[in-house]
Amino acid sequence: MAKSTSDDEISRLVGLLVFAVDTAEGVGLADMIRDGTALERDVELSSGYCQNLDMCISTSCLGLEASALILELSASGKASNSTCNGDSIHTAVAFFKGCLLNCVVPILDLDPDSKLANTVADRNGDLHSRVLSLFASILSANKAVISLVNQPTLVEQDIISLVFASIGVLFCSNEILGQGTDANLFESARRAAQSLLGRVFELYPEQRAWILEEILASLIKLPSRKRARSTYRLPGGKSVQFITVLLLRMLQGTAQSPEDLTVGFEGHDLSAKEYRILLEKHQKAIDSASSSADFTIRYLIGRCAKREGKAATNEAEYRSFVESFIDDCTLLLGHPQWPAAELVVRVYSLHALELLDEDKPDITLKTLSLESTALIASHIACAQQALEAASTTRNAVVLTPLTPSSSVESIKQFHKTTITLISYLQVKSGSNESTGAIPLYQCANDNSNGHASFTQNEMADDKDDSDDVNENDISGGTSGEESDSGSEYDENTYDVSRKKKHASTKAQACTDKRRAIEACLKDYMDVTHRSATAMVEIVTLADATDAAKTVFSLLPLYRSFDMLLTRVTMALGASQVTLRSKALRALNQIASHRPSVLYQASVKYAINHRLQDSSPQVREAAIDLIGRHIAQNPELTGQYYEFVSVRVLDKGPSVRRRVMRILRDIYLLSQDQNQLVDIGIRILQRTSDEERTIRELATKIMHELWFTYEGNTAVFGEDALKAKDMSGNIFNLLTPDSQQAMLRRVRVMTGVIEVSRARELADLVANLFDHVATTDSDEALFVIRCVIDALFEQLLQAEESVASAAEPTALTTTRCLRFISTLSKIAPEAVGLHAETLGAYLKMTDVADEETLHYVLQIFNNSLLHMPHPSSRFLESLESDLVALLSSSPQGILSIAVPCLCTLVEKITWNHAKLIRLFRSCVLQLYREQRLLSSGKEGTTSSKNIMRFIILAGLVFRYFDFEQHRDKQKEHFKELDQLATDTVAEFMNSLMLFYASQFLPVSVQLAAIQMLGQLYIKRPQLALEPRSRAMMDRAFSEDSVGHKLQVTRNFLEFIRADAQRYSPQQTESKIRNRKVDAKVLVGNTGDMGEAGVGASLMQTYLDRIIDVTFAEGSAALRAAGFEVISLVLEQGLAHPLKCVPSLIALSTSSDSHIRTKALKLHQDLNYKYVSFIHSRDMDGVRKAYEYQLQMRGKPEYVLGYETDVDAKDTPLDRPIAYLQPLYTMIRSKRIRRNEFLTSLVKSGDYDSVTGRAEQHQADIPFVRFVAENMAALDYKFLDEVLHVVFQISSVVAGTGLNLYHQFEGDSKEVDAAAGEWSGVQEGQSRKAQQQRRELSTRASVCIWIMYILREFLKARYSITEARCSAYEPGDASARDRPASWHIHSSNDAHINWSECPYALGRMESESEYNDQRARFQRMVAESLAVADEQPSSVPSIEKQANGGEPDALPSDDVVQLAQEDLEMLDADDCEFEG
Repeated sequence: MAKSTSDDEISRLVGLLVFAVDTAEGVGLADMIRDGTALERDVELSSGYCQNLDMCISTSCLGLEASALILELSASGKASNSTCNGDSIHTAVAFFKGCLLNCVVPILDLDPDSKLANTVADRNGDLHSRVLSLFASILSANKAVISLVNQPTLVEQDIISLVFASIGVLFCSNEILGQGTDANLFESARRAAQSLLGRVFELYPEQRAWILEEILASLIKLPSRKRARSTYRLPGGKSVQFITVLLLRMLQGTAQSPEDLTVGFEGHDLSAKEYRILLEKHQKAIDSASSSADFTIRYLIGRCAKREGKAATNEAEYRSFVESFIDDCTLLLGHPQWPAAELVVRVYSLHALELLDEDKPDITLKTLSLESTALIASHIACAQQALEAASTTRNAVVLTPLTPSSSVESIKQFHKTTITLISYLQVKSGSNESTGAIPLYQCANDNSNGHASFTQNEMADDKDDSDDVNENDISGGTSGEESDSGSEYDENTYDVSRKKKHASTKAQACTDKRRAIEACLKDYMDVTHRSATAMVEIVTLADATDAAKTVFSLLPLYRSFDMLLTRVTMALGASQVTLRSKALRALNQIASHRPSVLYQASVKYAINHRLQDSSPQVREAAIDLIGRHIAQNPELTGQYYEFVSVRVLDKGPSVRRRVMRILRDIYLLSQDQNQLVDIGIRILQRTSDEERTIRELATKIMHELWFTYEGNTAVFGEDALKAKDMSGNIFNLLTPDSQQAMLRRVRVMTGVIEVSRARELADLVANLFDHVATTDSDEALFVIRCVIDALFEQLLQAEESVASAAEPTALTTTRCLRFISTLSKIAPEAVGLHAETLGAYLKMTDVADEETLHYVLQIFNNSLLHMPHPSSRFLESLESDLVALLSSSPQGILSIAVPCLCTLVEKITWNHAKLIRLFRSCVLQLYREQRLLSSGKEGTTSSKNIMRFIILAGLVFRYFDFEQHRDKQKEHFKELDQLATDTVAEFMNSLMLFYASQFLPVSVQLAAIQMLGQLYIKRPQLALEPRSRAMMDRAFSEDSVGHKLQVTRNFLEFIRADAQRYSPQQTESKIRNRKVDAKVLVGNTGDMGEAGVGASLMQTYLDRIIDVTFAEGSAALRAAGFEVISLVLEQGLAHPLKCVPSLIALSTSSDSHIRTKALKLHQDLNYKYVSFIHSRDMDGVRKAYEYQLQMRGKPEYVLGYETDVDAKDTPLDRPIAYLQPLYTMIRSKRIRRNEFLTSLVKSGDYDSVTGRAEQHQADIPFVRFVAENMAALDYKFLDEVLHVVFQISSVVAGTGLNLYHQFEGDSKEVDAAAGEWSGVQEGQSRKAQQQRRELSTRASVCIWIMYILREFLKARYSITEARCSAYEPGDASARDRPASWHIHSSNDAHINWSECPYALGRMESESEYNDQRARFQRMVAESLAVADEQPSSVPSIEKQANGGEPDALPSDDVVQLAQEDLEMLDADDCEFEG
């Protein structure tokens, strides 16, 4: 009776509690919150609303308490099923869910700027405290819910309600309770929801799938910026996203079975059957976790992929989450509490590799897979390196997979490590921080050839060994009894005992292993059942982490590094540019943790191919990969230097820029002298790069490597830096180590100077040193001073030998002198300190010493005036040696010795009489010879001597001012005064013009013309005299290459001297040192007249110089002409438009020096005169064709693209057009670009109405040249290609159709007059008709060439006919779309002219002309038939044919005409087919 009374009381209590819950639900708290959220920001909350809201929250808190009591009564078992039935539980659960979803979540998701949010967040307000009490009630009710979840009384509907409510709390933003205790309260609510969700996930396996899917679907509800704020801090100080922890706990929870896996096995030894049962339970747990992990990864990857036919919704958000999720899981690898991280990463890596292997997946998925694969491989590499480093330390723990051959010590070590890890996890199990971790670790070990396979194998081996011993015993006894021989008996007995001993030893070893494993299993059972409070020994986090990392080395993921690396390497060969560049970055990330992968042959091979990739983006990524590691690992330099160094010539400016920085880093670390020289040469070559920024970078790097001492304290001591103004040898002040370092630098610089003796490099070296001189840097000049001192020190020790000369960096005498002569131009004072030591080299004794003598004279010429107090004895010796050289030296020595002698006499010794006597002797001898020759007599002097007299007289006159000393030294000018009645210059001009006459030997003429050039440099106005011009006109008009070459060289020297005379430095020096002349102020001076002589000469002879630049037979003449053109453009001596066609042509030269310089000049002109410089581009195209025809010899050999480009220079998967540099300059302006492309297409057009046939008689090769160029141009946007196709369609639809009708009419006329042509008049008419037919036939070849180009562009850029027909010149849809080049093989990269055989061959016979006309008619018929299949193509083509002008035919007539034409063409097709 008491019991029933108690049930009645509980029943009434439950009824009251249910009534309280229903009452709380009826107050409408959710509606109140919804109304407050809907208010505008500027609307204030009324006091009545706040009071009602406060009352509703208080009532809801009472309802939550009532719900908690109902759930606790049900969970505790105090209430029977009849008193606390399912309806009351459902009521409580529903109210709890409603409070979470409709009250708590909306409050946490309030807009921070709303009035309701401000009121709730006000800590001093009553509403704030009410909200906190609501959260406290939620936490209290959540505990009761968890208690009830542990009981099997909840129905599925209530479970679903609780799960949805918990997920809603987990993914709210919480922007109003984000600080202090409020934030802790929110975190407690979220953790409570997570605990509830996790408990449901563990206890109700049938609900796991949809719960996991609902969590994954809710991931992107929270913006990424808010997800980033929700972090979970690990014990080690690292942080991961809260969502990552949630998913990992869910996945680990799947491995936690509702019942204890070890129940029934604890406390005693396990038999094989019991162990098998235990293993099956563990395997079931790990299979469940693996299945859940696989579902999770598949779901996320599926949401990251773009679905065909559906609009993209949340792919970007899911990809962002996957990236952060995998990053977090990778970070958690080796953490003791999160073995599910390894499971997730391993499953994800398998799916990522599958995506990489697919042919046509989403490109974004492949890039995501590559990045994640690199991240995983990098972490594995770090873990392997850490274990390798730990294995070298004392007491290191190294685990190996357990196998039947494992030792007892290995088993014990494995036992100790795993028990340490499991003990730590068991301690943490009380706080639910390691749920499911123990089964995952244990099963992971079993999968790694652990306990299961090892125990079974050992048990089987033990049984087999026992059987073997018994069999041996029986066999041995039988043999002993049956044997008659005692020796045989003894032998058999020995075998039996040996086998028994072996079996006994093996059985003992097996027994020891079994005992070790059984001890391991027994401890595992005991630790698993031991409670956290009963733990005797506490395992620290550090020990558990070490154990987890050690166990991680046994897991499959740890051993997958090679597989991941292989897949990343394979991705380097992907067809997509984005994937190749991503693969290189992925490999870069892996190599940053394990540089040794770059030594592998497969990786090296793949990187080398990517260095030659067609995409600059890929090549730059490959360069960045090597450059980043080659500096940190100098041993990689030998592996990749050759691959990297050649890319300094890459087409991509960014690639060249990156390579130069890499070469600089290698230079600073390398000790290989030959390699340093090679780097110096390659960077030096880039100082003339077409890109201004690259030129500046190359110059900066060379200045940094050669002319700076900043940061090189080991090279320069403080004493040397203080002594930079001393007159002594600074090199001797350096320490021995510093001297060796300086000598290494000197050897490298000398090696570069030695290799740069070629023409193009010599100019670059000169420009580099000129730049150093103009910078006026004390640092650079000090380094040069040290280099000069070191060179002179080595000069005293150098000895010429074959062995030393073979080394490029050997400091031989000639090389030292060559380098000193170069430095003497920028640091003459430093060289002048040592110049006296070079006097001995002026004693020329052998022809082989000519080069040495040449450099010594250059040194004296540059430094003579900067020698500090030279001795009189040295000066006398130097003067005598120089005079002696004039009598027997070759012309190359004379051109340097005479200026040196004149400078010495003029500025130092003042021995003017000696020079005057020398000049007088030469002039008088020439004058006597002139009189003899003028009188018709034979000369008495040989041509060789006359040449020497001419050269000496001309050089002495140029470098010595005779007019200045004529009045002062009259006694020496007596005989000259009789000859030169006016001025010495005019007399010399007349004398040299005489010896340049035609009737004299060619060698004498050339010497005289050369000295006339020297004379005009000294007196420029003489070059404008009629006699001088007549001489130059005659030289250019003759066929003699020597005369043209010499006059061109005269122009070259004249312009150079003129530029030096009026350079800013010279002008500034003259202004500073000379007094102001009144004549200059009024403009009455010869200098002003001389200033315009160069411009006058170039404007007169520029056309002829251009002609010699393209002359055949003499490379020297062409080079000299090009140098003149270069100087003319640089100094502005003529209108640039006159030279533009020549520059365009020369930019197609096979000579890299000429091509590079011409391109640079053209770019400079484009920068300065962009408004008009392109008005002669088509003339340049014609000039380029003529230049190629001259170089190739025959028209059929002329191509529109380069064929002799080095494969290391540029990847040749597509041809390089000769006109590509020109097009690159034009491309930036759309109007100008389209005009240029139209002009190129129109070059193949033929207008029979205007009669341009004469122009097209020999233009078939030119049109083919243009077409091949247009096919090979690097189009960046689809609009460019479509414009070319549109213009070609216009030509085919207009001129092509006209030619078609003309051919048909000609055919009818020929048939009609076949029997009527006779007589002279008919013959003449027939001849004219035949000529017109031939010209129009050639024009049809040009039209056909353009049509083939049209089809080629359509195929290569994947453009349909419908797209071509829909295009209009003003169409903006294709302007920003990139153009993609597609080829299937190397043969597809070039136009195939097999369809138009007469594009390459000439038509000779009448049958060939008829064949071409028939082919052309068939081509037009087919093209219009294809156009007719497109709905919009016919009107478009006809519109093009009529030019789209208002005065064209009416539209109706046009359509009718087109239909008639198509019918006629169809009939013609039938005839051709017949």
